[in-house]
Formats: sequence, C-alpha cells, structure tokens
Amino acid sequence: MINRRLLGTAAVTLVTAVAVAGCAASPAPTESASGEGTLTVVSIPNYEASLTALIKEFEAANPDISVDAQFIDVASFHTTLRTQLTAGTAPDVFSVFPGNGTPTALEVLAPGGFLADLSDYEFNENVPEGLDSTTEVDGKRMILPYALGAIGAIYNEQAVADAGATVPTTWDELLEYCDTARDAGKVAFAFGAQTGWVNQLLNYALTATLVYGPNPTFDADQAAGDATFADSDWKEAVEKVVEMSDRGCFQEAPLGTAYEGAVDLVAKGEALSMVSVVSTFGALRAVAPEGTTFNQFAVPATDDPSDTWMPAGAGGAYGVNAKAKNPVAAQMFIEFLGSATSQATMAELQGSPPVNMSGWEAPAELETLIGHVDDSTVHPYADQLWPNPKVAEAHIAGMQQVLGGQTSVEDMLKAMDAAYAE
Repeated sequence: MINRRLLGTAAVTLVTAVAVAGCAASPAPTESASGEGTLTVVSIPNYEASLTALIKEFEAANPDISVDAQFIDVASFHTTLRTQLTAGTAPDVFSVFPGNGTPTALEVLAPGGFLADLSDYEFNENVPEGLDSTTEVDGKRMILPYALGAIGAIYNEQAVADAGATVPTTWDELLEYCDTARDAGKVAFAFGAQTGWVNQLLNYALTATLVYGPNPTFDADQAAGDATFADSDWKEAVEKVVEMSDRGCFQEAPLGTAYEGAVDLVAKGEALSMVSVVSTFGALRAVAPEGTTFNQFAVPATDDPSDTWMPAGAGGAYGVNAKAKNPVAAQMFIEFLGSATSQATMAELQGSPPVNMSGWEAPAELETLIGHVDDSTVHPYADQLWPNPKVAEAHIAGMQQVLGGQTSVEDMLKAMDAAYAE
C-alpha cells in the first residue's frame, strides 16, 4: 500500500502555490440535472488511450450526453487553448498543467477566472495532500489531477536482454550501458528532441538527484534570490546530458526525431530505452509487438545508488471551463474521471499510477516509482514550481540549442535565470 502522505512531503517541499484571486466557482453536479447535449473536451495526446476508453464508458452511462473530444499536440495546445479562452470558445473540459511554468498551467489560467472551482467534488477525498500545492489556488481545488506522473528511464525488457545489457543503477553503469547497446547495434536511449517538452525530461531526472535531493531548500532559496540555475548543480546535470550525447547514448540526430519517433524506436526494440513520463507506457504498448514488456527505473546521476531520486507529482490534470457551454455535463464528467473505477481503468491503460488509489495495486513496472514515493525520495517536476512559463520556454529552447551546438551550458542556464527573474 502506498503511503500517499509521503508524496505530499516531497511534493510540497518548500514552495506553496501562490494565492491568487478571481477564480470562478461553479456548483457540484445535482441529481436533477441531466447535462444532455454535447460535452466538448480537449486534451494533450499523452492520455488519449485511457481518456478515449473512459469517454465511451461515460457516454454509455449517460446516453443523453455526447462527448466531442480532441487531442492536440502540446506545442499547439498552449496557443490554441489560450486563444479559445480569450475568445470565449474554449471547450467545456480541457487539460491544465499543474502548478506553474507553462502557458496553460493552473497558476497562469486561474487569475483570469478561466477555471471553475472543483473543491466540493467527492474526488477530493482521495487526492494526496502532496498535490495540493500544484492543484489548488487560495485553498480551492481548481483542477482534477488525472494521474500521478513520474520521469524515469523506460526499458524494453526484451531488447535489453537481447543486447546483453543490464539496467544501470549508477552513472558509470549508465555510460557502460550506452557502450553495450552500441556494440549490439542498438540505441541505448531514444531521444525525441525535436519535440520541445521532451528536452526537459533528462534534466529533471538528473536534477532530482543532483540538486533537489541533497538540497531540500533549493526551491525556496531560488525563490528568495539565494540560488540560481547557473551557480548550482543544474550545470552538472546538463553537462551529463551532453556527455551522454558525446558518448553515443542517443540515436543519430535526436533533434530530427519527434517524441512519436522515439516511442517507435523503443517499441520495436531498435532502441533499448527512453527517458520519459510514465504515461509513455500506453504509447509504447499501442505500437509494440505482442508480448513486449516494459519497465521503468530512476535515472542514476551519481555512483551511489542510494543518492538517486525521481521526479514525481501530479501528471495530467483536467479543469472545467468557468464559462462552459454545458457546465452540468462537464461537472459530471470530472467527477466520473476522479472516481476509483475510472482511475483504475486509467492506470491499467496508461501505466500511470492513479490519484485515487482506493483498491489499486501497483503493477511490477511501477514498483521503483512506488518505492521512491514511500521513501520520500521524489521531487515535483521542476517547472511546476517555477514562477512563470518563460523559464520552461528558455529551458526547452536552450537544451535544443545546446544539443545543436548553438549555445553553451553556461549561457543556457543564465538565460533560464533571466527568465526566472522576470
């Protein structure tokens, strides 16, 4: 059984969500309301497999409601949703990124009054306290955390065995793993660097161990102006990504490979693994040959396995449009997504731990994550605690430029510091 409060200890380490006003409220659904008609839903693609299945179940249970769902790539999603919200044409339910740091994050959207208040819903009883800092504003739950997210290396177990490789638990072993894969004619880590958000993942995986684990006050120190990216072990983390590139850990020209291409490489066994979020399990299984199994482990950053932490916290999340065209159906749908039954379905299809863990048993591929949660050796995705979306933008652009040889690690981190200070 997972100790969910331990996730809370890590996730609220020292930074609490900024209290803001102007959040629109809406009542919880009532038995007398039917919500009949069309419900519009827009989501990022990570949760397409599970959300599509759950929508079918919802429609079957509510035959008077038809769900019109769209899935938009993250890069386009930010611009599209912001434009729709401003124009008053946004969907009834849509993806919202927990915390801060992206253009469609909770603390960016809430001040505009775009989100309905979800505080009175039953699903709140099963949300881990540690997710409050990235899903609440001014003490009000504004989004449903759909799943618990984590970043680690996902391994194709058959491909790893065929290459004669073993899952690394230290940094030196990771570099040797790259050599073994290359000698077997395979790619160690598929890297879809053409897709912007993917460029964050390795740094988050490494800084969990190098920065946030050994210094639990780093987030607060940075917010107070007493710590910076450039003068911290963020530099070592990014340099290690460059070392992996120089060592041949990635496929040729990762900047020319999109996320979907990296998934395809690992699913087919042409690459042994990839560093990604747990929701990638669903994407891998959708295209992998029958019988292929996957597992996820933390990415080591030192030569002492006991040092290793994992990034983990609220993964996907959904909010209700404060000006929804069909607010009753939207409210019904959000409550449905937060139920134990729906969350169990999501976990099975996505391979992501559910937020509502009532009666849920973790599968073998998530045992490492669960162990880190229980040991309180997890840290939220770094950008969820940054003060504005420009930091993440500088991070993504900077990593692509570093990989392309267009900027230095030092200049990239200075640009992130400048964005953080805005």
